Amino acid sequence: MYMAGYAVECLLKTKLMRVYGCRTLRDLETELQRRGVLAEQATVFTHQLELLLRLTQRLEPLRQHRTLWPQFTLVNRWLPAWRYTADLSNRRDASDFLEAVGQIMHWIESNV
Repeated sequence: MYMAGYAVECLLKTKLMRVYGCRTLRDLETELQRRGVLAEQATVFTHQLELLLRLTQRLEPLRQHRTLWPQFTLVNRWLPAWRYTADLSNRRDASDFLEAVGQIMHWIESNV
């Protein structure tokens, strides 16, 4: 499950880099700060999915989506530290999480 969270994170960062014409995360951070989209003390070197989605300026449209917002809420619980937790969930929870990741990634691909 923890690798699926990284997939969402990487997709969001890739989309941001394309939108802003950046080749590296450092360039992206500089560009977002220059434009006033990202606070000076903030960083794109984060695993916070909601922050990354907010930077795409597509958080509100997803929040308004009655079906997908709960899916994003589930995906947004992801933490990189899950890799250290062997007994994280049961099969159903894992299946639900992976299904939510698939739906959110599809939405990001189509809407960002």
